[in-house]
Amino acid sequence: MNQDGHESSDFPGSFIYAGVTGLMGLAGLFVAGRAGHGAPYYGGLAFFVFAVLFVFLLIKHAYDKAEGLASGGLPLFVRFAAAAAIGYLVQGFAAAAIPDKATLAAVVAGVVVFAVLAAVDRIAVRAE
Repeated sequence: MNQDGHESSDFPGSFIYAGVTGLMGLAGLFVAGRAGHGAPYYGGLAFFVFAVLFVFLLIKHAYDKAEGLASGGLPLFVRFAAAAAIGYLVQGFAAAAIPDKATLAAVVAGVVVFAVLAAVDRIAVRAE
């Protein structure tokens, strides 16, 4: 509800988020397609998967809001587990290319994934 007591619609904001995220997901696919192998390939695919999951999250929150359900967002342990899993995968991929910096790459990837999930959670919960 806004200041006048009328319920405001979040449809335009969600529609814009979904559209921009979809375009960035397609850009990730083009990056992966042009790269062929290596970090750009896996990064483009990972970005596409993230974009698809984010659009699904926006759809879920739109239906939850329409049904009057309130969501508290992702639990902290889910964000931590996702960040640890992605960090482990990055460490495995980076071990062959940059063995002396593989652990650093894993930590950075884990922190970035955790931060992105926290930001997505904040956006999704604030939109309700």
